[in-house]
Amino acid sequence: GVLLTLENFMSVKTARDWVEPHRDRYQMVHGGGIDWSFGSDAPKPIAGAYIDGIVESRLADWHHATSRVPAAAGMDGFGSVAVSETAMFNDVPIFWGLPFSGGTIMESVLGRCLKLVQASDKGMRDGDAREELHLRTVFANGSTYLNVDLSNQEGIARASALALGTSGMADVAHSSLLYEVSELFSPTNQGRLFVMSRHPVEREFARFRYMRRWNEGKLLGDHNKGMTYTDFAHSEYVADNWMTRTLVRKKEDEELTAQDMHVAKEILRRKALVGLYSDIMGATRHYARHFGWDHARNGGKLNRGALSCFERAILDGMEKDWNRR
Repeated sequence: GVLLTLENFMSVKTARDWVEPHRDRYQMVHGGGIDWSFGSDAPKPIAGAYIDGIVESRLADWHHATSRVPAAAGMDGFGSVAVSETAMFNDVPIFWGLPFSGGTIMESVLGRCLKLVQASDKGMRDGDAREELHLRTVFANGSTYLNVDLSNQEGIARASALALGTSGMADVAHSSLLYEVSELFSPTNQGRLFVMSRHPVEREFARFRYMRRWNEGKLLGDHNKGMTYTDFAHSEYVADNWMTRTLVRKKEDEELTAQDMHVAKEILRRKALVGLYSDIMGATRHYARHFGWDHARNGGKLNRGALSCFERAILDGMEKDWNRR
C-alpha cells in the first residue's frame, strides 16, 4: 500500500515564510487571493493529479479570496493571510475530522472559546430533532450547535434538505465524510477545508487505547483484551491508509496506487488549510488567523481569556486521549 503522511511532501510553515520573501510578486488570481505557486519550498502542483468534480467545485482553494494581514497584527508566527470578510460571509469553514486527531478538542475550542455556532453531530442528542423541518440552534456541552448530524450520510442528506450550506447559520461544520459533506455547498457558497494532521502511527495507537478502554475493551473482543501495541499493529483493527482512501474514494479492499497518492497530495495542497496535532496551539491560532476569528485583519487579537480557554481545552482533550491507555 501507499502510506500518505504530510511529512512526506509538505514543509509546514507560516504564511510569512512563503509570502514575505516575495512581497513584490503578489498576484490576484482565481477571483482574488494570494498566488501561492511561487517560492522555492512551496508545495508544487502535481501534473496529472485529477481532483474529483465535487471537491473541485464545492470546496474553495484555501488561498482563494485571501489577502495579507497588516504586519503589526499578523507577523506573530501564526500566519499572515486571512480570508476576506466577503468570502467568509458566503462560505463555511469545514473541519475535516481525521480519526483521533483532535476533533473533540477543536469543537471545544471553537464552541467554548470562540463562541462559534457549529454543525456536527452534537446538536442531535434529542431524538425528536430528526423530525424537525427547520434549522435551529441548541446548546450542548457548553457550546452552540445546529440541530443536524453530519457524522453519517442520512444526517448530511437531511442537512442538505434544510439548506445548511446556504443558510448562513453555521460558523463552522465538522465531518469525517469529506465528499458527502462537500455536497452541502455550491460553487457560489463553498466550503473551506481545514484539517488537523496527526502522524498515522500515533493516530492508530490512539485508536488502540480507545478500543481497549471503551466499554471495558469489548470493541476488541474477549480474546483480544490482552493485546499489546505490537499485536495491534499487526491486527485487522488497524486502519489501512484511511486518509488517502478517503481523499481518493477507495474502499479498504481496493488497491492504492502511486497515482492515488498524487491525487491525495494535490487535494491537500490546493484545498486544505493544514495544522499539526503535534502543535495544536499553533494550529488553532493559525486557523483563527486565517478565518478571521481573531479579528487581526481589523487590528484585533485574541484576548488572554480566549487563549487560556484554548490551553484548557487542549490539555483536557490530550489528557483524555492518554488516559485511554
